[in-house]
Amino acid sequence: MKIFSKVILCICLSIIVGACSRSSTPSKNNNTGIGNYEEDLSDVRVKYDSKPVAASPSEKVSTKEKTSGIAVQFPQQVNSQVDIVLDSIAERNKNARFSTGYRIQIYVGNDRRDVDEAKVFIYQNFPELNTYLTFSQPTYKLKAGDFSSRLDAERYYSSIKHRYSMAMVVSERIDIKKSLQTK
Repeated sequence: MKIFSKVILCICLSIIVGACSRSSTPSKNNNTGIGNYEEDLSDVRVKYDSKPVAASPSEKVSTKEKTSGIAVQFPQQVNSQVDIVLDSIAERNKNARFSTGYRIQIYVGNDRRDVDEAKVFIYQNFPELNTYLTFSQPTYKLKAGDFSSRLDAERYYSSIKHRYSMAMVVSERIDIKKSLQTK
């Protein structure tokens, strides 16, 4: 019985020691360092035919040469499809009337005389800016300008804030045609 328990103890110890030993990584030169790891993956790479295949024999193919002298072939059908898509995008952009932009919020308050005074100030000093007056009981809001970029709005804002210290640049939906007129 003692011999049997010693044999089992030896087997268990050999299993534990074998499991804890460092495993080696496969490599060509049998170095065990991780920095020297190499493996040939050419068997799993996707292989492509070197000859380009046309979709149909009636399809025309144009050839353009790169600066390196290698001939590249582009089907005419793809070029015409890209032209159609670009034309549709250009047409959609022509029909777009509004865009996200910026306005300067000049006045927010309850007094009608103050908002009229601010409106007159904008008309006299900045006639190129459009003003937008909104009333949500009991508050008046006066906004001016249609700016496509914040930088354009900041130019006017620096002049307006001297008179109206509560003025601020706000993001809003603007009319594209009016924003092109403001410079």
